[in-house]
Amino acid sequence: MQRVLRLSAVSLLVVAVGAGLIPTPAMAQDGSEGCSALYEAAVTAMMAHCFGMQPGTVCSASGDISIQMQSGQVVTGEGSAARLPGVVSLRSQPGDGTAWSMASIYLPDMLDSTKYAALIALGPVALEFQPDPKLPPGAAFTLSGGQQLSACSALPRPGVLVQAPDNSLTLLRVNGVDLAINGMTLIQPLNGSGLYIVALARETVLSQTGTVIFAGFSAQVSGTTVSQVVPYDPGAVAHLPVEVLPEMEVVTLPGNATVTEDTNLCKRPAAETYTNTVVKAGLPVNVLGRNSGGDWLVIRTYDGVVGWIPANVLQVNVPVDLPVYDATPPLPVRPFGSIQAYIKTSAEHNNLRTGPGESYTIAATVPIWTELALYGRSQDDQWLLVETQDGLRAWISVSLISPSTPYALDKLPFAPGYGS
Repeated sequence: MQRVLRLSAVSLLVVAVGAGLIPTPAMAQDGSEGCSALYEAAVTAMMAHCFGMQPGTVCSASGDISIQMQSGQVVTGEGSAARLPGVVSLRSQPGDGTAWSMASIYLPDMLDSTKYAALIALGPVALEFQPDPKLPPGAAFTLSGGQQLSACSALPRPGVLVQAPDNSLTLLRVNGVDLAINGMTLIQPLNGSGLYIVALARETVLSQTGTVIFAGFSAQVSGTTVSQVVPYDPGAVAHLPVEVLPEMEVVTLPGNATVTEDTNLCKRPAAETYTNTVVKAGLPVNVLGRNSGGDWLVIRTYDGVVGWIPANVLQVNVPVDLPVYDATPPLPVRPFGSIQAYIKTSAEHNNLRTGPGESYTIAATVPIWTELALYGRSQDDQWLLVETQDGLRAWISVSLISPSTPYALDKLPFAPGYGS
C-alpha cells in the first residue's frame, strides 16, 4: 500500500506551489518491517474505531491515549470517544513500543453543520483545550510533545495533521497562534511554545502577521515572531497517514512550479489525450512527478485537478529528484475494516453472492432500495463487499447500486483476498 502526501508556504510576495513525491510505506531505518507493522496497525485501528465519527467528537484510535474530561473522568482505551465540549485534554504517550498512538478530532464547521475539519493527533503529543467563544469546541489548544519518536524513527514525527473541509476555512488557535487553514496543514511542536507549520495543500494564513504559507513551504512561529517562509523539510512530512483523512491527498515535495503559458491538461503524457481543462499562465501548481522521458510532468492544480502537462511550459523549482511515473499516480487506498458508506440497491431483484463474480453462489436476494453497509471493493472495481441489516456479508455488482448513494469507488479499500 502506498501513501501519498502534499505541502505549502510563504508570505504575500510568494506565489508558488510545491513539487511532488510519494513516500514509501514506513520502514525501520535498519530495513526491518517493525515500523511498517506499527503504522499499518494504527491506521487500520483508526478506520475501524474512529472513521465517520460525528463532528464534535474526540476518538482514541490506537496506542496509549487518555482523554481528560471536565468532570474529572479519564477516558482510555482504543476506540474510546468523547464529545469535544466536555474534553479538557488529550494525551498520547510513547507507550512500550508495541503500538503507535493516534487519535482523531472532528471540529464542526460554524457555518455549515454538514461540514467538519479533521485533526489527526500523531503521538506522542499533548493537546490542552482552551474554550474560546469565537471558535468551535476543540479549535483552541496548546500543543506540546517530544521531538523524538519512541517506537520507530520512521513513523511520522509528533504533531497534528489538519484537513479543512472543501471550500471552507478552518480557524484554529494553537499555542496562541491564529491559523486560517485552506486545504491541509501539518503542525508540529518545537521546543518551548514554538510551532513548525507546513502547508500541504493550498495555503495557511497566520492571522496576526498576515503571513501566507503556500503549498510546499513552511515557517517556524513563536507568538508573533515568524521565521522566513522556506520550502519545508521533507523529513517532517514523511509517512503521514493520509488514508484516514476524509479526503485522501497526495503530498508533494517542497518547491514550486508556475505555468508560463495557457496549456491544456492531458490525461496521460501524450498531447492527443488533452482535456477541456486549461491551466492558465501565471498560476502555481503542485508537481507530483515526471514521465520516464522527463518531457512531461504530472501536476495538481490549485482546484485539485490532476493531469499531465509538458515540462517546457512550467518554471519548476524542485530541490530533489522527482519520482518517475508513466501513468497518473493513484490515490492512497484506505485500509479494510470499517464501514465506508451506506448504499441502496437499484434493481427489482438484487443477488448477493459469496464472492466478487457471477460464478459465485447466490447468498441472498434482496429487493429494490435495500440499504446495505459498504466495506470494500474487488480488484477489478466491478463488485462491492456489503453487509445486510441482519449481518450477512456478501458481494453485489456495482451495476445494482443506485447512483444516488454516496460512495467514491476509487477511495474504497480492497477486500482482503480480492485486491492489493
